Amino acid sequence: MTTEFLSQTWQMAQASAQGPMRKLTPDNYRHRLTPETASAGFIALHTAEVMHRFARIMFGREVSIPLQAVGGVSDDGRELDLADIQQKLDDSFALIADHIRQTPDEQWAEIVSSPFGDIPRMQVLVFLMHHNSYHAGQIAQAIKKGQEFPVIA
Repeated sequence: MTTEFLSQTWQMAQASAQGPMRKLTPDNYRHRLTPETASAGFIALHTAEVMHRFARIMFGREVSIPLQAVGGVSDDGRELDLADIQQKLDDSFALIADHIRQTPDEQWAEIVSSPFGDIPRMQVLVFLMHHNSYHAGQIAQAIKKGQEFPVIA
């Protein structure tokens, strides 16, 4: 019951978070709200990479992609491959969905070590859904109201 509920919840959260991410185009993925903020594309890459890191925390799955946008890394304006970002997003959402479906109900209450302390696996998943939604909002705003700025070194 828990796994089925979380799987359905992930699907709904995934659909809403992916909406803005699917609107990234070659014309807008470099948009930033201000010169100091990250670009929409960088935020999308960060989101994909964090899902891999959280798969490690929740499910013990080793990170299988190079990490370029996590761990205190700032968007320095280097060229990003939009097609690669979109593929990583799709793969990351599917990765989490697959692991959710494979996790038995009783394991959701198990305590796992996370950056927020030792908490139930389910709470880590809830934080990940919040994280993705938060960044989807940033991406939507950057696309809608942002522009391409010269990089400030």
